[in-house]
Amino acid sequence: MQDPQTASAIFFLPVAAAYLAACAGWLIYDRQLRRTVAEPPLPASDRPVLDFLLTLAAAAGILLWGSVYRHGWLLPTGPTAVGRVAWMVDNLIIFSPIAAVLWMRRQGTETIFLSAHRWLEKILLGLGLGVISVSIYLALRGEQSELPQVLAASVAPDKLVDFLPVFLEGVAVAFGFVRFRWLVGMIPALVVPSAVFAAAHIPGQLADERTMATIVAFFLFNTSLAAAILWTVQRSRDVIWLGMVHYLMDIAIRAI
Repeated sequence: MQDPQTASAIFFLPVAAAYLAACAGWLIYDRQLRRTVAEPPLPASDRPVLDFLLTLAAAAGILLWGSVYRHGWLLPTGPTAVGRVAWMVDNLIIFSPIAAVLWMRRQGTETIFLSAHRWLEKILLGLGLGVISVSIYLALRGEQSELPQVLAASVAPDKLVDFLPVFLEGVAVAFGFVRFRWLVGMIPALVVPSAVFAAAHIPGQLADERTMATIVAFFLFNTSLAAAILWTVQRSRDVIWLGMVHYLMDIAIRAI
């Protein structure tokens, strides 16, 4: 896999097209089949500043637990069944500050875009959108013949254990977005994190001696792409379908 920070357009554009196709697919599905199937309403915060500060504290906690894991101080992992279970438990520990904040603030999982409402439908929809996304990605790279291998790899035990951390990354994004939105409103909550995501690629591009025009173009495109994905997720108020797409795409681009 190429480094996403310095990836060429040959790599990045098929990835972007695949994710945008998943977003478009969800919007079409929602418009045609789910007009009357609403998610539980997203509550407002009575103390948005406190919730945002707790979000920052949770982010610091996740980074701290991640450091603890990297130093080998959590459960030992490995290719055995016990090691794989330990890997999943370690990830639950790493992302546990999110659960701690929900418990402290008596907030439900709908505030992280996660509910059991029509959960089977969400999983099947995510799988369908994931297969479409992977197919588009591979087709744009001229590698469509690899689709069976990618799908087979996605159900291999050594890959399946990585679904949890991929899914929890989406939960963390939803957790932060909702609380930032409570504080600043919808538009800044979409634009600011997307711009930060895009800006994070600039150092790698500078080190790779990309032209300024290329850096600016990638910044604008990355910002727009992240905002489009985030907008679709907040509209769906669901991270399950996105988790399925994210997992299958990570298999396809060999990120896991």
